[in-house]
Amino acid sequence: MKIDRFHRGGAFLLLPILFAAGALRCQVPAPAQPSEQQASAQQSQGAVSPALPIVAVRIVTSDGRILSEAPPGLPLAVGQPAPAGAIRESLRILYRTGNYQDLQAIETPVTGGARIDFLVRENLFFNQVRIAGLIAPPSEATAVASMQINLGQVFRPSVLDEGLGRLRDALAEEGLYEARVSAEPVPHPQTQQMDMLVRVVPGPRARIGQIQLLNHTGYPSSQLLEQARLAAGRELTLRRLQTGSERIRKFLGKNGHLSARATVRRGPYDPAKKTVPLELEVAEGPRVRVAVSGAKFSRRALKKLIPIYQEAAIDPDLLEEGRRNLQERLENDGYFDAQVTYTTATHEFQKSGSAWKSEEEVVTYAIDRGERHKVVGIEIAGSRYFSREQLRQRLRIQPAAFASPGRFSRSLLDDDAQSMLSLYQGNGFENARVTPVALDDFHGKSGALLVRFQIDEGPQTKVGSLSLEGNRYFSQDELFSVIGSTPGQPFSEFNVISDRDNILALYFNEGFPQARFTAAVERSAAASPSLPAQVRLTYHLEEGPQVRVRQVLSGGQRHTRPEVIQREIRFRPGEPLRQGEVVESQRRLYNLGIFNRVAIEPQNSAGSDPQKNVSVLVEESKRYTLSYGGGVEVQRLASTTDPTGGQLRASPRGLLEISKANLTGRADSLALKIRGSTLQGRAQLAYSAPNTFGKDALSFQAVASAERIQDISTFSVTRYEGTVQLAQVVSPLTSLLYRYAFRKVLVNQLKITPQEVPLFNQPTLISEFGLGWFRDRRDNPANATRGNFTSADTSVADTSIGSSASFLRFFIQNSAYYPLGRRFSFARSLRFGVLLPYRDTVSLSFPAPIAPPLPTVIPLPERFFAGGGTSLRGFALNQAGPRDALTGFPVGGQAQLILNQELRFPLRVPLFGTQLGGALFYDAGNVFSRLKHISLRWKSPTPVFDPLNPTVCQYNCTNELDSYSHTLGFGVRYATPVGPIRVDIGYLLNPSTLVVPCPSAVPNCQQSATLPRWQLFFSLGAPF
Repeated sequence: MKIDRFHRGGAFLLLPILFAAGALRCQVPAPAQPSEQQASAQQSQGAVSPALPIVAVRIVTSDGRILSEAPPGLPLAVGQPAPAGAIRESLRILYRTGNYQDLQAIETPVTGGARIDFLVRENLFFNQVRIAGLIAPPSEATAVASMQINLGQVFRPSVLDEGLGRLRDALAEEGLYEARVSAEPVPHPQTQQMDMLVRVVPGPRARIGQIQLLNHTGYPSSQLLEQARLAAGRELTLRRLQTGSERIRKFLGKNGHLSARATVRRGPYDPAKKTVPLELEVAEGPRVRVAVSGAKFSRRALKKLIPIYQEAAIDPDLLEEGRRNLQERLENDGYFDAQVTYTTATHEFQKSGSAWKSEEEVVTYAIDRGERHKVVGIEIAGSRYFSREQLRQRLRIQPAAFASPGRFSRSLLDDDAQSMLSLYQGNGFENARVTPVALDDFHGKSGALLVRFQIDEGPQTKVGSLSLEGNRYFSQDELFSVIGSTPGQPFSEFNVISDRDNILALYFNEGFPQARFTAAVERSAAASPSLPAQVRLTYHLEEGPQVRVRQVLSGGQRHTRPEVIQREIRFRPGEPLRQGEVVESQRRLYNLGIFNRVAIEPQNSAGSDPQKNVSVLVEESKRYTLSYGGGVEVQRLASTTDPTGGQLRASPRGLLEISKANLTGRADSLALKIRGSTLQGRAQLAYSAPNTFGKDALSFQAVASAERIQDISTFSVTRYEGTVQLAQVVSPLTSLLYRYAFRKVLVNQLKITPQEVPLFNQPTLISEFGLGWFRDRRDNPANATRGNFTSADTSVADTSIGSSASFLRFFIQNSAYYPLGRRFSFARSLRFGVLLPYRDTVSLSFPAPIAPPLPTVIPLPERFFAGGGTSLRGFALNQAGPRDALTGFPVGGQAQLILNQELRFPLRVPLFGTQLGGALFYDAGNVFSRLKHISLRWKSPTPVFDPLNPTVCQYNCTNELDSYSHTLGFGVRYATPVGPIRVDIGYLLNPSTLVVPCPSAVPNCQQSATLPRWQLFFSLGAPF
């Protein structure tokens, strides 16, 4: 038998069988004992002849596990004798894989030749590091990070010792000088992972000892110590020291000492007293004062424009940047010829009442604003390849608009010229030139500025041919699909860089982390002046080895079920380790909302083994959350006497929310929300579970709520509601919603007649099943500018399942958004809905019957209502459509048809920048009593009163109000990340006239009233 060995140190030994067995055992694990037949063969044959053919090649462990029976990539072929040096080279190759700490080659003669066994001791790799016994600060996450041990890193005792040393330093930074740290390795040989349990005995936290203040300022020491809030006897933590020095710097900075410094130094720890003395050195530096002449700027604006305030330092570069910022601000305000210079002067000053003398540095910005200008136009000349509109889209300079002189500055002018030049160069015009010119007093008009860009395109260079070399995994067609520099296309270095990024991304996403790309460009002159010059491109690729996933190893969870984590992981064993799938897996795990940290790393990332174990380590977030708050609630409530009036009420308000995440380990959650005030109170219990039935596309939610509303002093309402719904994602754009809902509304403490109970508060009981369909193609759901949104919803309520009425409901909405050029957009929305009663439920009639027996109709809360900032802006909230013939209050309808249209445009107003926009809108439609009563009539019939008794209506007294309303209006929008803040003013062109009770208490007295024409709305979010 012949033995060859390789150790982590890199030494190789060729050992004959006569080598002492004891010396062998002290360096590597003992090999499995050969069988009796093999032993007898060794005894009879001695050393194996080099001419013997190889029968088998294996990788085995000391406990007899066979890791591989045909390891790839070794210079050993079964059936052939081992070439000279092949064993040694095989050991090198196996060690470079990074999977093994020690290697030993054993060559054993067997029947038919020789078997070569590589006896290995596998490397272990760091996995989860947990810390027990720690008292914050530092937090566990901070302590683990301080050790600098990476997931998947090869385990070495030296690496662990260095990490523990760094942990001790981190604990000492937080005052835990006597902390004792030890580590308990927890190996997992089957997965080659090494977990680490670090035990910390923190000991007492040091306290602040004597504080020595080195005061190089004109301020009393007591005042500085008061600002620092550092006192002897307080616990010493890193945050306390950092906060103390930062407070002093802010205090001195507010007094003009922008370069002030406050440094805290620690003395040696006193184990007997458990204290650390501190040395606090404070230097104020010169006091800096900024003066501006020639223009007025607020203190807040100066601090934003001049960076010495943000950097807390003063130097020529920062002062020059401040000068440029001031000049650009003036140019943006229309002072395009503004000149800004600065000077500095230093002098000695003495604070009043103090003997301390210090320096004051005065920075004076002298401004010559010049005449205010207006950008009257932008011209682009010389462009043939690109249209002027395509070039205008790249400009940041803007012409004058409403209440704005336009947007212009010298830097913007140069930036826009460079942007155009980059566009041309990226399309093959390597010698293009763009010359910007600003023409002042255009056409003799003082202050009129014309911006002109003169373009000299020059010749265009195109790609004549493209060759690909070195690609084996991807075909030519697959690579050409991501390449932009194909024959006949414009040539530019930018396009070559883009091709490189696309090709490498393609390889990286198929598990080729070592892929390399080089490009060669060979230029040739144009065949004729009329033809473009051409280049010959050659892309050379070095693919490198493909890395595949051997195993997926997840860990770190305490409550989460392993299958929940595995379900979100996109890569699978045997597949290439794709970067895109790694990022997507991390995103999906974070989106569960139950993990603070998700780390995904391959084990042995530096090794050459193309088969990698991939570790997925998670850190669970806190399961319980408690939120609370308070405030004041102000609402305009319904009135019981005026059909179009309201009552403003205010009330203190409280909020309490308790939630438990990852309730059953399936990423589900349970939340209790309680909100209360003197006007209303609400309690809601909600359970939500993503990935229902193990399907990514399904999510389940169940909600139960109880609500009590005190609208005014005459009555209160109690509402109970339960909803169970299942959402299904059909595609990235389309989803379905299946639901069941049960609602019960009770009116209590009633002190008025039932006809006077306001909207949504009538006694009702609804039990229904519903289905919703949604397709969303909008570019930005919060404030769309292009795309469309379509939804359809249908439901059925039936008395057989507990509903007080039987009816079908169908509602559809379609909204579309169209960009008009670069600055304008048009939006429109169409909404249509219908309620169809059946069985013993009848349609609404006007006037409603009041004599028993009363028919069963669709309850008030289930009918359609319209009016307000998100539907018909010519009506107050829910004031459109039919009204009660006796009281004049809205009662809703069984049909709805609404059309909204908006023309949106930017508004250039000082102080608001580009955040402000305007809209002209047209709203049309109404709520109708039933489907067959939908009409386009301009106005509803006007009530006619008895000439002999003007308080009695004779004709058209039903208040059905089935006209088709038309509203024109103007709105202002201020853009925010969650949607625009809107102010809309609507004017109703055709208000209807209705019958309402007389304001006096005379019985059976009626009079006519016309709905108001003007409405004003403040709201957040897009109208549709």
